[in-house]
Order: sequence, then structure tokens, then C-alpha cells
Amino acid sequence: MKITNPVVVMALYDIGRDNWPHFNLSYQTYLFWMKNTLSLDCKLVIYTESKFIVELTNYRKEFDPNLEKTVIIDLPLNELPMYNRYYEPLKTLMESDNFKSKVSFPNVPEMSQPLYNIIMFNKVFFLKDTIEKKYFNNDMVIWADAGGLRESISQYKDVNWPNIDKVNDLDNSKITFFSHNSEFDVPKPHRESYSLSQIRNIQGTSFLLPSNLINELLIMVTESIDESINNGYIGSDEKIFDIAYSDNKNIFNLIKCSWREYFDILK
Repeated sequence: MKITNPVVVMALYDIGRDNWPHFNLSYQTYLFWMKNTLSLDCKLVIYTESKFIVELTNYRKEFDPNLEKTVIIDLPLNELPMYNRYYEPLKTLMESDNFKSKVSFPNVPEMSQPLYNIIMFNKVFFLKDTIEKKYFNNDMVIWADAGGLRESISQYKDVNWPNIDKVNDLDNSKITFFSHNSEFDVPKPHRESYSLSQIRNIQGTSFLLPSNLINELLIMVTESIDESINNGYIGSDEKIFDIAYSDNKNIFNLIKCSWREYFDILK
């Protein structure tokens, strides 16, 4: 399958991180990092809430003055599919004494901040919406975290990304993840301890898939989340992806690399 119209998808939401007691970050920091991705020469869809619209629009216009390659979607946090499906179950789980007694790292966001998990888990629904709305007639979607690119903006400004030839060198009959290992397993008997640990393989920062595979990914992700919550534990989106991969290896490509190397791999 030859890819001709890849679209980069990202999101920015206020989940109160600037006021967290641990692992807090200001939204000005996120916006500073996000500007690196906004500076790329690419077709870009951004999901956000009303408070960020003007600032994001002005940033992007520096690099795409007429917004010919940009769509910015105002979608409130409480309207996200993962919010409606999982916020209350996650909040109940994280506040339960049973869960707290099992957690060795209680301050990390994925163990203590349900809204953090909601945004991370909603990545697949952001991609699904982009595909269903046919923005730029996309045949591939590429997720990119708002804070994923953190070097000087000179490394990114006006870079045509992703390189379409490198994209087409991939096996685009599959979903491609960047991973710390080229092969791994998360067996069912060990999924609770794995999810509650700080071990991870797949990197949630960026991944890509041909548009026709979005429903398969969505089913795998929601099944993995349901399995986790129903058994009294949860992990980051990366743990959910790791479990989904372990159960469906034939549909994934894994590219072994270090953190944030995805940009150079597809440059």
C-alpha cells in the first residue's frame, strides 16, 4: 500500500498539571515544546479546548500563514469518548484502598491522575475522528505528543515531515510503533505487576498507521483498558499498547529506538 497523504495529529488539554503536587509542568512549557511540532512542514490536525485556540492558531500561522495545511478542532475535555467511557471508573479505581496498596509508584501521573490517562488513552479516538472527517483526504495518520520535540526549533522549522519515501519503506499493511525493544511479551499472569511497574516497551510519544486500520487499533486498545480496569489495575497508554501488541503481534511493526528518535527516523 503506497501512502500519499499522511496527516500528523496532536492535542493539548488543560488537566491541571501546572498545579499537581508531583510531576507538574506549566502549560507555557507545553506550548513552548509544541511550537517545535507546529513549525514542521506537514499536514496537521490539532485537537484542543477553547482556551488554547487563539495561541495555537497564532503559533501555527507563523509557519502556515493561511492555515492551508492546518485544522484546529475545539473539542471540550468532557466530550472526549475516553472521558465518557473511563473517567469515573478510573477515578474510582485510583482512589480505592485496594489499588493504592498495590502501587509502588503512587505519585506518577498514570497511577494518580485519571485525567492524564484519559488524554493519553484518547489518542486513538483523535486519530479516528481525523480519519472519519477525511481531513486532507488522509490515508495515514501519525500521532505526535504535544511535548515530543524538545530541541532547538531550528532542528524542526520548515522540515518536510514525515519523509514520504521513508514512510513508504515501512510495511504499511501494519501499525508501526517505536519501541525500546524489537520483541517482547506481556503474559496474562504478569499483566498487573507489569502495568503497575515503570517498565515499558512501546513509546506512546508517536506512532503511525494506515487509515484503514484505525478500528482494529481502537478495539485492541479498549479491550486492553477494560481488561486492566476489570482486574483492578491500570497503567499508562504505553502499557496498554504493550498489552495490545502482545495479543496481536501480527498487526504491528516495532522500530527499536531511543526516546524521541522517531523524528529523525522519519525525517
